[in-house]
Amino acid sequence: MTMRITGLASGLDTESIITELTKVQSNKVDKIKSDQKKHDMKMDKWKELNKKVVDFYNKTLSNLRFDSSYIKKTTSISNSDAVTVSTSGTAMNGAQKMSVDKLATSAYLTGSKITSVLDNFNNTTKITGSTSVDSLSGYGSSELAPTDSDLNGKIRIKFGKAPTSGPDNREFVDIEIDGTKSIADAIDQIKSAKTESGYSVNANFDANQGRVYMSSSEMGEDASFSIDFGMSDRRVLAALGIDYSNTGDDAPVYNEGADAQITLNGVEYKSNNNTFDINGLTITAKQVASDISLTTSDDTSGIYDMVKGFIKEYNDLIGEMYTLYNADSGKDYDILTKEQKDEMTDDEIEEWNKKIDESLLSKDPTIFRVMSEMKNIMMNTYNLGEIDEETGKEIKTSFWSFRISTLGYFESEEGDRAKWHIYGDEDDDKTSGKEDRLKKKIETDPELVRNFFKNLSKDLYTKLGDMMKSTEFSSAYTLYEDKQMKTQVDKYKTQLKDAQDKLGKMEDKYYDKFAQMEKAMTKLNEQTNSLAGMLGTG
Repeated sequence: MTMRITGLASGLDTESIITELTKVQSNKVDKIKSDQKKHDMKMDKWKELNKKVVDFYNKTLSNLRFDSSYIKKTTSISNSDAVTVSTSGTAMNGAQKMSVDKLATSAYLTGSKITSVLDNFNNTTKITGSTSVDSLSGYGSSELAPTDSDLNGKIRIKFGKAPTSGPDNREFVDIEIDGTKSIADAIDQIKSAKTESGYSVNANFDANQGRVYMSSSEMGEDASFSIDFGMSDRRVLAALGIDYSNTGDDAPVYNEGADAQITLNGVEYKSNNNTFDINGLTITAKQVASDISLTTSDDTSGIYDMVKGFIKEYNDLIGEMYTLYNADSGKDYDILTKEQKDEMTDDEIEEWNKKIDESLLSKDPTIFRVMSEMKNIMMNTYNLGEIDEETGKEIKTSFWSFRISTLGYFESEEGDRAKWHIYGDEDDDKTSGKEDRLKKKIETDPELVRNFFKNLSKDLYTKLGDMMKSTEFSSAYTLYEDKQMKTQVDKYKTQLKDAQDKLGKMEDKYYDKFAQMEKAMTKLNEQTNSLAGMLGTG
């Protein structure tokens, strides 16, 4: 940055004068910066709104188009402490009897208490994870005593249920234990060892208890583990207290992993994780119990909640669009400069920025078009064979057939008049006291309900899909002209650079002129001083 020293001869505040002379151009730069920032904010606002529309389109609307969404089942349970049940649409209605015979467990090994040779087997010395394996006393108290001072050996762990006969072809891992290393190192080796298929065990040393614990990483028989005593160094196993082939006081205790088992309608089922998928029911066993009743039936409340969720999501979208579209114009509110902020309070700045943010999509024609199309489709009627109860004639089915309606002019605020309300909805303070015709229709004529909402959702899905197609100005699944707006970003960058360059040239020109003036005044002052000197001498 060039350092400019001016006003020495003239005594003028040159910088302030030049600032005023270039103020018009400087304001143009600030205006472009403001427009650029507001444009970026507008794109962000559109991205946020567009994401909500796409989510509505891809999830709620897409699901409502298919028959499967309206086939909902529920299962009541006589003992919910023992089991939970998730019911799919393919489940058969009816009552069933079941029992939980046993729960799935992991294979688990609790080691015997291990001690150090330093305590002469009195169990008084505190063992920690940093204690070396070869200082542990367990291996030196029997025929397993080593022939030298080094304790290095292998532990082989096999995975899966042991065969009752024939060869044992289970996967296994071999873990080489260095006796000079610590218990913690040995535990880390055991935990990190995995078979080609990914089988492993959990392991831990509890210094407070002085025991090693091991468990299979998953429940069930197939995930069980066992120690191959024929291929393991018994000295290492004894030192770590996990040689459960030996019995006696405080011997290690090993429990095999087991599958869960239930009996449903007289048939036994097994699972390695307490969950059973049977004929449309996902049954999760939680505790052993007998004489449990399961009763599956149509879930009318599930369909009601789905329709209610659709209307709520639509109302939220249309309400947000209405607010964005009808916001006050922010054309008189530019992004504040630093100088402007310095003259305002924090509350004033916050209020100013809020007005800008709220006005970004004010009177946006795309929002108006989307709102109009959505509202028009929600007014659709369909010939679905519905018969008028009084006249006996076929009538067109609409939202009003289910007593779903917008509110009257004097019943709601202006921004809520495009929102739909279900008469009798207990969560709607406007209509909760009225007859719930939708619930009644779901119970008495579910096919009519299904056909109406399938048709309506298809029409709304198709229309939004058409409006979000890729064009020259917009990307796929995008309502607004995002390509065009990105092009405008580049234009703002070019405009800002040109305006800043022009401002810089103007400032340089004025500084150059003032510098020449200062030079001339300095020369004049020198001449005046010289003349005064000569006159004084004379």
